[in-house]
Amino acid sequence: MRRIGLLALLLAPAIGLARDPAPAHPEVKAFPTRSSEPVAVNEVPVPARQGWWTVHKVDGQPYDAAALRGAKALDLDPAYVQAVRDDLQLVFERDYDGARAAFHGLDNRFPGTGIGSAVDAVVWQAIMLENWDYRYEAQYFEANTKAQAQIEAALDKNPDSGWEHFLLAGMKGIQAIHTTRRGKYLAALQLALDAMSEAGKAREAAPEFTDLLLADGMYNYWRTVVTQSNRFLPDFGDNRKEGLGQMQTVEQQGIFLGPPATLSLAFSYIEEGQMGPALRQCRRNQRVYPDNIINLLVVGQVLTFTHRYDDALATWDHIQRVDPTNQRVLYWRGVTLLRASRSADAIASLQAYLGSGYLEPEHRAWAQYRLGEAYYRQKRYAVAEAAYEAAVKVNGHKPAKAALARMHRMRKDGAIRY
Repeated sequence: MRRIGLLALLLAPAIGLARDPAPAHPEVKAFPTRSSEPVAVNEVPVPARQGWWTVHKVDGQPYDAAALRGAKALDLDPAYVQAVRDDLQLVFERDYDGARAAFHGLDNRFPGTGIGSAVDAVVWQAIMLENWDYRYEAQYFEANTKAQAQIEAALDKNPDSGWEHFLLAGMKGIQAIHTTRRGKYLAALQLALDAMSEAGKAREAAPEFTDLLLADGMYNYWRTVVTQSNRFLPDFGDNRKEGLGQMQTVEQQGIFLGPPATLSLAFSYIEEGQMGPALRQCRRNQRVYPDNIINLLVVGQVLTFTHRYDDALATWDHIQRVDPTNQRVLYWRGVTLLRASRSADAIASLQAYLGSGYLEPEHRAWAQYRLGEAYYRQKRYAVAEAAYEAAVKVNGHKPAKAALARMHRMRKDGAIRY
């Protein structure tokens, strides 16, 4: 069971981002069912506010308070910690070229940590996550391999470095997420276990390093979700409240992972069915990083789930202004329009998505399925059936198979004609 929980710890946020909303048919619930009562968000203890975006260098001081705390916890030069904090802003702001240049420059100033190659890998993953595809997989693996080799070389010289163990845990955790997206679950599980091992070593070396609580919080929350969702798994107890509190601590006191902790909390609240708190988490990131597409994708989905269709469409417009080449937004625009009963507009957006130059098979299947839903709404049953069949042909798409079976029964019973 521990293995399942560890894998959920690392992979649940990515799975949450990938999750399609429920089919538009009224008999299907919009949100995932849970095996216990949701956590009351207002019961979770909130530490004193020291958010990522509220700590600044003042009075000409070269380092902010968080950088000094991080330097002490990790036994690092404050200048290095401050530079990492500053340069991470470029990643969150989507200045990917600027971030890569800055971190490689940091590698030149403080050689031997592998931070430049590590951020290269992070950037390639971020670009792929914006479209939820694998287009730059080769570039990612090249950077990831190089980064891990450099970090391990640094650990050979200093095996008790909490920072290098933290970096290596991050590299393996990101690789576990990528491997899961590829459907290679056993390999992903091993990577997740390796990442947790490195996180444990980082904790031993730097017990006061606040950011490690993000792993603890995700573990406590998502292992509870996994065990309570399956009666065959041993009882873990309900540690969701504790997990949320740990994530909030990192959100407000973290050295490097404040914004990711905010997004992790959003995914947790989505799991709870508490869309208001989830949206507030995303908005918190959006106020500071208004053009972060990964965060905006979650914003738009939550707005769609809560029937705020005009606001969701405005979010999709924002993404298209930020990056006119983004393809994934065309799919989500289609889903929003479909749920808003604007079938003709949904069809146009989904057809544009299907006409994109690069689509993963899973994405093509879902788009065909949504097209089928839109045509069905218009009572264009023959075209809807063809769209469902196209989805099944791509990858055996189960919702499309179910829709076809339902249509065949209805046609046999005389409920629909085509």
